[in-house]
Amino acid sequence: MSGWWRYIGIGLFGLMTLLAGSGAHADIRLSAEGRQKALALLPELVAAVPADAHLRMTELEAKLAQTAAPKGRAELLKELIFHAIDIAEAAPLAKYTAEARTLAPKIRDKELLLYADLGQATWLSLEGQPIDAKTLILKTRETAQKQGDTTGVFFADAVMAIIGPDLGNFLEGLSTMAQGALTLPDTPRGNRMRMLAYLTLAYTYTSVDEIDPIVDYYSKALALAEKDHIAFDRESALFNLASVLNDLEETELAKKCYLALQKVIDQTQRVQGRYYVLYGLAWIAYDQGDYKEAIRLSTDALDHFASDPAFDTSLFDLTAMSYARLGDVANARRYFEKSQAYYESHQDVRAKRPDAEGLLTRAYIQRAEGKTEDAFKTLDAARRAQNKSQYERFKNSVTDLRSSLETMLAKQRAEQELKKARADYDRLIVIFSVLTALGALMLLVMQRRHTRALRRSMQEAEIANQSKSEFLANMSHELRTPLNAILGFSEMMAQHVFGKLGARQYDEYIGHIHDSGRHLLDIINDILDLSKVESGRLTLREEEIDIAPVFDDVKTLLAQRASERGVNLETEIGRDLPLLKADRRLIKQILINLLTNSVKFTDAGGTVLMRARLDEKGGIRLMINDTGLGMTKKELEIALTPFGQAGTTTTRSHEGTGLGLPLVKSLVELHGGQLIIQSVKGQGTTVTAVFPADRTVGYKAA
Repeated sequence: MSGWWRYIGIGLFGLMTLLAGSGAHADIRLSAEGRQKALALLPELVAAVPADAHLRMTELEAKLAQTAAPKGRAELLKELIFHAIDIAEAAPLAKYTAEARTLAPKIRDKELLLYADLGQATWLSLEGQPIDAKTLILKTRETAQKQGDTTGVFFADAVMAIIGPDLGNFLEGLSTMAQGALTLPDTPRGNRMRMLAYLTLAYTYTSVDEIDPIVDYYSKALALAEKDHIAFDRESALFNLASVLNDLEETELAKKCYLALQKVIDQTQRVQGRYYVLYGLAWIAYDQGDYKEAIRLSTDALDHFASDPAFDTSLFDLTAMSYARLGDVANARRYFEKSQAYYESHQDVRAKRPDAEGLLTRAYIQRAEGKTEDAFKTLDAARRAQNKSQYERFKNSVTDLRSSLETMLAKQRAEQELKKARADYDRLIVIFSVLTALGALMLLVMQRRHTRALRRSMQEAEIANQSKSEFLANMSHELRTPLNAILGFSEMMAQHVFGKLGARQYDEYIGHIHDSGRHLLDIINDILDLSKVESGRLTLREEEIDIAPVFDDVKTLLAQRASERGVNLETEIGRDLPLLKADRRLIKQILINLLTNSVKFTDAGGTVLMRARLDEKGGIRLMINDTGLGMTKKELEIALTPFGQAGTTTTRSHEGTGLGLPLVKSLVELHGGQLIIQSVKGQGTTVTAVFPADRTVGYKAA
């Protein structure tokens, strides 16, 4: 089972620990609904003894020992290999894939050979050879595709998604998994693959700490397991839930998951599973600053249980950092050298492991030795290594985000065409009453065919759009984590955690790094917010809002920027303005985006005016008026398109991605409102957010 969780344990531990105070998870909180779902799932998992994957493996092994017929053994081997891939245990994979490779050619069973190859690829990944594993998977997938085996192609994609984190790619095969969960046939083989899709999607969401989809997919997997008697790895589910809850600082709930995991281990008599309970509790102790307890738990796991070397290496690093925090340099170095020895002997894993992790542990040790200057140099090297590795991922991710948003727009166009087709169909009904029965019937048949084709197109777009949503949710980890790393490192250097920087210019450079990182993070948050609105995943947290304090907050936030550009900021609020029933955070985001645009495109000496008033229909109008550059009608159309920016790349002098106005429009419409933009080139722009009368909540006292 260790392969599924490898990067939860070792992929981000150093970075998350270092940035615990710098906001790496500051924007993620466990909702009350998410907590209830997690609590409800725990007893269901503990009670699902008949569906347990490890117990099913034992049962299948007993049947295999009593079965001599080649075809009977082949069917048992397929199921054993499938479950061994699911729980990611190297020993049974090596044993059963070897027999399957020998048996498949003798009985000419192509499906058995497919299972053997994919089982072998999983084994290679578990043994620290992910690149060789990827090569074998791609070859197997190509063979299945040539044979027309669509389910086999999906199986190959699923295994590629499972080993994706070992290759440094959390999104490998994600689109295929999302579509497969919807489109796989309702057959024993199809549902076995659907189970793998649910588990892979749940696992992928653990990398972004999104508890709701994790619980949803594990719940679907458990229901399918009980319905079709497909084995389910309860240990993996509980461990992943506990890991995410610990990341969300839900320590008590995480401990309940580990307690449930211990109950499952007691049911199956898999004493080895105790290792993972100790592993999780050790990291909780470390996060809580109880370094002695972290050392006790981790050494207990290392001394008494055998495990995946990658997990052991994670505990070596944990123990090294704990000893360093306690000032025990000798033991810190001893465990640090153990982790380094593993990476030296597993170059494939080393190539995908961020260099910053080892450098951070080394910096803690140097600090414990009193070598503050060396510690700072090591920390600086970690920062540069992290920035270098994440920069390339960021560039590629932005390209993928553009493609995903284009998919979203294609879905919208399909919906518009379907509406038009339905309108045409209604008109044909009228024509039918006038034209001859035969002629009208022919037209109706043709129109219905056209409508069915468009409906199929819309369904395909829906599937693509769901894949886009899955993709963008995971990009919150792929993009936010490295940028939070940049912010965290720059904040530490600005605060001189390991000593002064040296040359005075470095303080200025650190400010530039931090400002640039913050700007990129704002852009990414806009992209993700826009995606959430379009996919219906953004929900309003409504309250009664007094507009005046909100205006004051927004004006304070933008005051310095306006002052630097020489722009005057003014506010005007109508007398006895009623309260607005809305999401306070989103209203502030609307105003900040609009005010930022106005300040950005207004020259020195110009004025930006924020106004709020009651309109003639009883609704509230929030207006931003500036005396800036203004836009033509064509430029305005471009500005309202995601990633659209007025001007050309050679004439534009202002940074941005063109998401501000599309996001504002979506957020206003989410409140049932309307965005109105009036602009004259060279004279200025007025943007009005109109909120309907049913969102006013009475009048304040004069």
